[in-house]
Amino acid sequence: MSAVLDTNQPLTFYPHQHTLMQYLNPTIEQVTIQKSLITEVTIQLYHTDTQQEITPPLCFNLTENKTKIHNPHSSYPMFYQRKKIGDLYLKQSPLTTTNKINNQLHFQTITKKLALLIQRFQATKLSLHYLGKELSLTGYSEPLLDLDSFIEKAASISCPIIIEGGFGSEKLCVASAIHYSSQLKHQPFIEINCSTPNIDEFQKNVLRSFEQAQGGCIYLHGIDALSLSQQNFLTELLSASTIPGVAGHTVKSVNNIRLLVSTTIPLCKLVENKLFANELYKHFNFLNVKIPPLSKRKEDIPHILEKLIKKYGLFEEQGFDEQATKALCDYHWPENYAELERIVTQLLTLAASNPIKLADIENHTPEILTKENLLTADNNTSPCASANYFDLKDSLINKDYQKFNHLHLGLQKALHYLAENYTESISLTLLAKNVFISPSHLSYLFKHYLKKTFKQILSELRIERAKQIFAATPLIRITDVSLDVGFGDLSHFEKIFKRYTKMTPREYKSRYKISY
Repeated sequence: MSAVLDTNQPLTFYPHQHTLMQYLNPTIEQVTIQKSLITEVTIQLYHTDTQQEITPPLCFNLTENKTKIHNPHSSYPMFYQRKKIGDLYLKQSPLTTTNKINNQLHFQTITKKLALLIQRFQATKLSLHYLGKELSLTGYSEPLLDLDSFIEKAASISCPIIIEGGFGSEKLCVASAIHYSSQLKHQPFIEINCSTPNIDEFQKNVLRSFEQAQGGCIYLHGIDALSLSQQNFLTELLSASTIPGVAGHTVKSVNNIRLLVSTTIPLCKLVENKLFANELYKHFNFLNVKIPPLSKRKEDIPHILEKLIKKYGLFEEQGFDEQATKALCDYHWPENYAELERIVTQLLTLAASNPIKLADIENHTPEILTKENLLTADNNTSPCASANYFDLKDSLINKDYQKFNHLHLGLQKALHYLAENYTESISLTLLAKNVFISPSHLSYLFKHYLKKTFKQILSELRIERAKQIFAATPLIRITDVSLDVGFGDLSHFEKIFKRYTKMTPREYKSRYKISY
């Protein structure tokens, strides 16, 4: 979207007429509920501080008759954070001068939606100017507009906010929108990635960020990934009135910095399980918002597709046909926006036809067309709850690490280490040490995301590998296989093998001896 920079106010963006008309058109179309009465819609925007008109106004002609209509306007004001940002003018048809536009409540709803969308546009352009990224929520669904409404309220105050959302959801976009819709919009917005495992590196990064963000906002991305030592450091930092210089960084104060944090797991659950410091939680627990998953706002997907085609398309006319678009809308997208962006980018790059067809999806991204993937995810399932566990087991053995991308970062690291070392002597404590997570937190991640314990996954992985060895070399000794897959005790191996296969190792071997 193109925009012009208003010179009367520093760094306040107002869009070109054509751009904003396209942006608002899906909402304007709702006005046609009274198309027999309304022939033209005009939006006049104002500077929020000076209330001066921003020219030119935006005009939407709802009829094919292009002649000028002289009937009086009905006007409805548009407000954002209780400040008037514009007026919505409606022109009546000369054929219905005796009728009145009396659905006041309907048009109040329309003006509210328009105000939310105009501010969403403004915040997006500010993020592009200051961060070099066009961070924008995309779509017009009710869940998304409810999120815009929360952003309006959250931007009007300065307390900390917890942003909760599934893997790949637009958490950074929400944090950016809150900041760039607030009074601090021209102050620094600094993002801190909480997945940094090294405590010294994390401390330096935090102190450097707090130094840079004076008077602005800090966004702690993925705070549920913090180790207990990192949590303790943050607690001490936020509890101090003054902060001494550390490693060359001098932080004047933490009290003049707004805090936004995001998490994939509800922090209250982590606190209950003693995996997140209650004292630190109290610093953040003022306002909470949960980003609706993409599966709950599928009507936004066509609009997101348009945005992604503009961003990644190889040529101007590229797009998706009706069947391909329906397939993309039917999939439940457990990894939310990030997964949709990845799949669409692959299809735009690799598809041979234009428009892109269902056959192209089958050839390049068939995983989104399986019967299982087309099922709607349950309301309370974790990101991996609908996934087939045996697919995970095969992915571990085949070291197909891309299949883990939708999981918690700490769990991704643990599964990567497990895939490389499952035949060695390994315990939960050792695994946790190698991925820089406490054993209790790692145990929680296994149960929360995979619905399995660490021991269950390790045992099933080893037994699957033993089955592969028996199938390939049925004359091999059972004792050798037991040692090769990580069981030090033969009787324990035989017991676990029978538990998962319903037969002894000897019986399983005999199935393959016939061919030898």
